[in-house]
Amino acid sequence: MVLTLVLMMVLSAQAATAASTAASTGIPTVVPSAAPRHALLVLPLEASGTASETWLGAAVADQLPRSLAQLGVPAVGRAERLQAQEALEIPDVPLSRATSVRVAEALGAARLVTGTYALDGAKVTLSLRLLDVDRATLSAPLISTGPLEEVLDIVDRLAWDVALAGSSPPRRTKDEFLAGRPAVTFEAFKAYGRALEAREPRAQVALLGRAMRVAPAFDAARVALGRVLLGQREFASASRALGRVPAASPLSREARFLEGMALLEMGRYREAARLYSALSKDEATPGVLNNYGLAVLRDASPDSPRASDILRQALALDPESIDIAFNLAWSLLAEDDAAGAAFHLKNLTQVVPLDKHTRVVLAWALRRAGRTVEADQQWEAVVALAPVYETLVNPDLSRRFERIQQSERPFELARESRSDAQVAASLYVKAQRLFDQGDVASALAEATRAAYLDPYSRPTHLLLARVHRARGDGEKALNEFRMALWSEDDAGVRLEVAVLLKEMGRPADARAEAVKALALAPGNEAARKLAETPQ
Repeated sequence: MVLTLVLMMVLSAQAATAASTAASTGIPTVVPSAAPRHALLVLPLEASGTASETWLGAAVADQLPRSLAQLGVPAVGRAERLQAQEALEIPDVPLSRATSVRVAEALGAARLVTGTYALDGAKVTLSLRLLDVDRATLSAPLISTGPLEEVLDIVDRLAWDVALAGSSPPRRTKDEFLAGRPAVTFEAFKAYGRALEAREPRAQVALLGRAMRVAPAFDAARVALGRVLLGQREFASASRALGRVPAASPLSREARFLEGMALLEMGRYREAARLYSALSKDEATPGVLNNYGLAVLRDASPDSPRASDILRQALALDPESIDIAFNLAWSLLAEDDAAGAAFHLKNLTQVVPLDKHTRVVLAWALRRAGRTVEADQQWEAVVALAPVYETLVNPDLSRRFERIQQSERPFELARESRSDAQVAASLYVKAQRLFDQGDVASALAEATRAAYLDPYSRPTHLLLARVHRARGDGEKALNEFRMALWSEDDAGVRLEVAVLLKEMGRPADARAEAVKALALAPGNEAARKLAETPQ
């Protein structure tokens, strides 16, 4: 990827400076490395037989990664899995084998855990199988049975078996592991599972509240409640819920990270900076450092490092992150390093050429750097690609363009750099489809963006001409037809122009165009009739 290569060159060139800055400011020094490869991706279990107690599939798949984490086996959590599925445009429904492998590969998971649950009266049987993603081999089933009310114990027994099937032994003894789980009643776990299964936030909040009333030490329910409230933008409530997760809890770090998001959204930047600073000292991850940098950017304390220094460290951990790269450029502009901001943003336009914020901020950075001609050219791109921002000619750093990360290791789809012509081609296809569907306004917006990115595209100019004609704007339609004819003369297009001129009340010009069309295609009867129309 172009962006990766460029960023790696920059990071290498600045390595000594970054290390020196980190040492003097207390920011953990990091070097670019591959994202950590998760050992396992756990998928929701499917019902075997009659689908009763349907909450079990989601609840077991949610709890198993946490149990595995206690044994030292890195597994993808439910929130990370859903984030990846959303990015991949895969709904939260039972997945096919091929789709499951696709999600695992996107998340860097080496193995998949799939399975079923079966009920026989008051007894439940869980059956898991491990799929090696690279080798496409499936393990023998791991099966555990017991009373439904002891399902959490069953999950932990299976977690132990899954951990033993890995390449390294569990980091705890079985007795230590089984004794370490907080006491959670079956009633609380069932309410929690039903909350995971529910689609309406109001139902989720009610069920999670019930789970916490029954089992006050059930921190997973408190974290899940925090996520729901964040999604509903109830930031104060989310902060209070997450703040009740004790520091000694295995879920403390996840809760603190989410609480920091709520603080950022509420504008309590100093508190968010202290929180993320503490998390980064324990373990520096891209998401923690990104959010720490944003908190400092908005409200730095006298002894804070520069936001750009923190964000450079975050980008070093995840060089392919579009969001962190944008945030770094945004912070550089805020720190009056317009040239540095423009450098990063220019590279980003090659990877995400339709990102409106990138285009706007690049124009601002170029203007502040004194590169007026380039700034004017870039603003033309803003007007063409994101006309809603046309009035933002002057830099406004009070705008909340920065991108808060929702997880410590944010998932982003791998994005290949595309040329302007390639992006324009995809926009043209979309515009043509919209026009064929009768959505003329949307077609005009997409075709205009395509024409800006590839001003010599004949099909795009023809489409724009037809769109303007459909909108009743004859002059603009004529102009676009002329652009298309400039690159290639064509009898059919000449005839379209002739018909348009006749509609506009210009019969002499219409006949002249018809004559030109007839010269190119002597057998064209429509052109002949129009050319022979009397004065």
